[in-house]
Amino acid sequence: MNSLALIDDDPILLSVLEEIFGLRGLQVTAYGSPLKALEELPEARPDAVLSDCIMPHIDGFELCRKLRGSPGFTRTPIFLMSAKHSISELSKAMMSGADEYVIKPFSPDDMMKKLAETYEKKNNPVRIKPGGR
Repeated sequence: MNSLALIDDDPILLSVLEEIFGLRGLQVTAYGSPLKALEELPEARPDAVLSDCIMPHIDGFELCRKLRGSPGFTRTPIFLMSAKHSISELSKAMMSGADEYVIKPFSPDDMMKKLAETYEKKNNPVRIKPGGR
């Protein structure tokens, strides 16, 4: 995994996350607007997406649904993050097509590990040959 799209309407958090993940070797593209992200992500084709849930115009759940509806994002890990810790929010995230629902604050190292593992699973699935060979 080489590239990450970050989407959050909080410019300070966005800047901090961009620096954190950039220092860990990822090419990071940061979007302060989910609408701008929807416009540019199909062409940018990041290896993974990390988006806030609560944003103006469209929330992270709707953003995730729209991305999952695009042909280029079926295998792209999409993680939604929020400070809300509830079963209903987790359920909304999973129903929207997110791979993970992450509670803020989170450990950047743990996030990198989860993103990389999810990317590998989705892009290098185990294949079982007929007859068990």
